[in-house]
Amino acid sequence: MKQISESFGRRLQNTGITRIQWIALYYIKENPSISQRSLSNMMSVKDSSIGRLLDRLERDGLVIKERSNKDRRIIYVNLTEKGQELIEECLPIGVKFNEDLTKGISQEELRIFEEVLLKMKANVVEEDV
Repeated sequence: MKQISESFGRRLQNTGITRIQWIALYYIKENPSISQRSLSNMMSVKDSSIGRLLDRLERDGLVIKERSNKDRRIIYVNLTEKGQELIEECLPIGVKFNEDLTKGISQEELRIFEEVLLKMKANVVEEDV
């Protein structure tokens, strides 16, 4: 898995963002006004790590964070126009990488792979309880 992550990171080198930043921007694009906690859960990273990542993306003018009016502990995240433009520019890189990654693998094989991964994750979660 590390080789896959590193390969995608290399493809993003000329974009000015890292693989982790790309993933965050993608999830924010797909889930407008996502809470920081939900993003953290989607990306399977600690709240403190997502906080630092979002601080950097906000500093770079790619996202805007807003506190909830109802519960000041909740922070919602949206793309700025600059962030929207960047992720739209980078999407073809992600699409091409996915095509390359799954070349020669049938939809049925991908479905089984996903099913097995979900079962493995459930096994680990059960063990941690």
